[in-house]
Amino acid sequence: MYWIPVAFKGKTVYAQAGPDGALLSEGGRTPIRYSKTAGAKVYRAGTTGLGKPKGKVVELDAGTAAEPSTGGSGGARKKKGSGFGKAGTRTQAQSTAAKQDAAQRIAALPAETHIAFTDGACKGNPGPCGAGAVLKLADGTLSEAKKYLGRGTNNVGELSGIGLALDLLDAAGIAADAPVVVFTDSQYSFGVLAKNWKAKKNTELILGLRARLKARPGARLDWVAGHVGIPENERADRLAGMAIEQR
Repeated sequence: MYWIPVAFKGKTVYAQAGPDGALLSEGGRTPIRYSKTAGAKVYRAGTTGLGKPKGKVVELDAGTAAEPSTGGSGGARKKKGSGFGKAGTRTQAQSTAAKQDAAQRIAALPAETHIAFTDGACKGNPGPCGAGAVLKLADGTLSEAKKYLGRGTNNVGELSGIGLALDLLDAAGIAADAPVVVFTDSQYSFGVLAKNWKAKKNTELILGLRARLKARPGARLDWVAGHVGIPENERADRLAGMAIEQR
């Protein structure tokens, strides 16, 4: 994803832009961040309140969304999200930006990296629950898995999809220190497994996955927006649905 330095309320921030440096906006607002640090909070500022770009375009991660307050002096109001809206309510511009961001991050990975995509599905939440995973090895070999989980929640499905990805890595004989990125479209799963969010539910499942990830020092979890046209993410979603349909 591309960002460019601009002035905002007397400070220099990084505003989301195209490769040519042109600011991107949706509904008159542009995503901005105060830091280049990975995972930095991303706010949406009125485009008219931003100064002219005053530096070179840089490539940064998507950050973590935090919506600005609607007024007053209370500062920014934090809001869970991806910076690209939510599945089912994203605008076309958000979907395009999310897909582009994922493609850029995947393309930047070293050639020897193995990549997995995971997803979960639930009919009713709670209700019939399934998980799916797709693994693409560095040599291009593809494998996939799906599993019906019985009655469960969306979060259980999402977490279990990550477990399936780890199963596929084990089955393929991938060494524990081999570079692996497991992509989930679940902010919840990413939070409890990669950001040390406190596990209030699904504790046993979460602790087991944390241990399995720790046992693979070469692996890391990352987040991508779901249902924006990333083929492997769409396939993992379909596999999770198939697990429920074929139960």
